[in-house]
Amino acid sequence: MASAMFGWDWNYKLVENDITKKEDVLVALIHWYFIKFGFKCIGLGDSKTLTPSDVGRETLPDCWSAKETYALRYVHNKDLYILKGTKTEGDIVFNLVRVSDLSVSLIHFNVEDTVKNLKGDIETLVPKYRDIITTIQKDLLDPVVTGTNKEATTQTSQPETRVQPPPNPLNPPTRDEYDDPLRIGQPRRGIGVGFDPDWDPLSVGRSDLDPFSRGGGMVFNPFGRPGGIRNPGAGIPGGLPRGSVPPGARFDPFGPPDIDPGRGRGPARGIPDPDHLPPPGYDDMFM
Repeated sequence: MASAMFGWDWNYKLVENDITKKEDVLVALIHWYFIKFGFKCIGLGDSKTLTPSDVGRETLPDCWSAKETYALRYVHNKDLYILKGTKTEGDIVFNLVRVSDLSVSLIHFNVEDTVKNLKGDIETLVPKYRDIITTIQKDLLDPVVTGTNKEATTQTSQPETRVQPPPNPLNPPTRDEYDDPLRIGQPRRGIGVGFDPDWDPLSVGRSDLDPFSRGGGMVFNPFGRPGGIRNPGAGIPGGLPRGSVPPGARFDPFGPPDIDPGRGRGPARGIPDPDHLPPPGYDDMFM
């Protein structure tokens, strides 16, 4: 353990007083491993600009643990790296960004399962520290630093390539009739199927405003026949004189229409229809 964790005790003694929560222990462990790997810390923040005034050090900067989130800047082989730590419920997520190409790697730990104490040696603080160091090397450093792990992602926009699934013979895709190259004229549409491009929404109700519109317009026809009222004088003995009702005028007949003109019955001829007679045995005191 002495050779594998060389420098940890010295690093921990420098930040021991700054550690107030379990997440701080993991940040201190990652920082120690970065320094062992050859990184130098140049301060806090997430600035992606490296200036000549940025001087690399092996120690953590002041106030590194003052916030709930972490943002540390490092230099390795003249490349700028940004390490961020974010708490999510019971876990903490670390991501490392190489600024030159925006390559990103990510690891996360369950805090309570990983860190057991705030004071003590490494085995007291992090009993499974060997597994944690392996994760730091394999999943945080290698993808963006050594390139041995190709699971690193980039933060640049890449065109999305979609692979079309093979057609399902039991569920063929629907075909748009407007895209049919063999179609002549507009496709026929049933009620509620598709959208008719020739339909004018402003034409709805237009015939109701025209008393002479096709289909009757505003003129109510109680006889259910187009072309106006056939016999406006139905129900009047002798009917009405010709021309009493102007063409197209709205007119409510005085009585019911002829029930069956072909049989010579109906109120217009004074002969009651059988439907107008009371049923057998009907007693009405007002008759």
